[in-house]
Amino acid sequence: MSSPPESLSSSGRGTSGAAASVNPPLAAAPDAPSPLVFLAGFSTLALISGISIGLAKVVTQFFALAIGADAFQIGLIMAMESIGMVLVTVPAGFIIARFGARRVYAIASLGPLIVNLLLPFASGAVGLAIGRLVIGLCIPFRIVSMNSTFLAQLHRIGVGKAGWYRGALTAGLALIGPALATVLTQHVDYVWSFAIIAGLFGIMAVGSLYFFTDEAPAEPAPKGLSASGIVSEARNLLRHKDVSESCVIEFISSATGSLFAAFIIVVAAHMNGLTKEDGVHIMLFHGAMTVLALFSAGRLTRTLNKWIAYGIGLVLGTLALIILGTASGFAALAIGAVLLSAGQSVVHLINMRLLSAHPGEKSKVSGLFNLSSMTGSSVGALAGGIVSKFAGVQSIYLLWLPVLWLAAGYLFFVLKGTNPHEA
Repeated sequence: MSSPPESLSSSGRGTSGAAASVNPPLAAAPDAPSPLVFLAGFSTLALISGISIGLAKVVTQFFALAIGADAFQIGLIMAMESIGMVLVTVPAGFIIARFGARRVYAIASLGPLIVNLLLPFASGAVGLAIGRLVIGLCIPFRIVSMNSTFLAQLHRIGVGKAGWYRGALTAGLALIGPALATVLTQHVDYVWSFAIIAGLFGIMAVGSLYFFTDEAPAEPAPKGLSASGIVSEARNLLRHKDVSESCVIEFISSATGSLFAAFIIVVAAHMNGLTKEDGVHIMLFHGAMTVLALFSAGRLTRTLNKWIAYGIGLVLGTLALIILGTASGFAALAIGAVLLSAGQSVVHLINMRLLSAHPGEKSKVSGLFNLSSMTGSSVGALAGGIVSKFAGVQSIYLLWLPVLWLAAGYLFFVLKGTNPHEA
């Protein structure tokens, strides 16, 4: 399998023509929706998905505080979903490649629906953590289904719209979801709040049957879905620099974002003059900038050299962590959140550009990419929770800086320098 020309070009200007010759883009099925209809329907599902995630994250944190959970327990609760996702994300990609994204997504939505109906009856942090873990075991099948469907259709809707999926998802996750959570928790009890979340999963299960597309199934491999076969093919995929580099960068980006999201409400609640609701407002600033960047910057980054883009993301992330770790009021926290979201958005757009041009089944590549994302989210939340036992919760942002720069050094000086496919 050869690397796509785009990832081999030092300027990132290459096209996926050679890749297409290896594995040409799938032609639209006779009953496939037009690019415009697909984009509208898929973006709507992504928006609802984001709302369910953002709503669940805030409601879960509020509920955890209500039942007496401390910062460490909240970090553990928020990390358990990601831990569950890590366990099945790569197999999910291979299962979806075999059975199709449409039916897998619909079935996988039923687990979170049931668990969210039960969560408000948890009597302690352990019950909440177990519930989030079970949800985490279902979510990868949904996320990889969405990612693979979007990547497979990106050649039809245009690479300039590479950020629309994440933009719609983030609009729900970081804007509408948290805002809705503050309203719900003030007017209804937690039973109804979690019931509404469950209802959203039901809506998505039905909607996916109309707007999802399935990749043409690959020829059955001799190794099938065995563990050894999955591991072997995953290793082969990671030998390509566009995949391995994107996965490393997604890991550290997700870990940094998780560190921010898991503790910003706690940081605000412990800061003089601020409340946990102010923490939600900070999340809204982060989400607004992310949505703006993802929807508007796709055309700007599609010809940008990837190492320049990654460098921009690193600088913005560094400034954000410094500001977040030293802030003493709402304005500084908001500025840090905006800078962090801008850096993450630039990195995501470049990664999507590279992965969409990679030959092969997108569900398998998406599985590896999302494994990196979920592992990073777990590490960020868990590391922050552990550090908060020994240092002030706000200081975790400053203490993350060495990790960020060590990861950048590994990527540029080790991975980039030793990868046999590097141009």
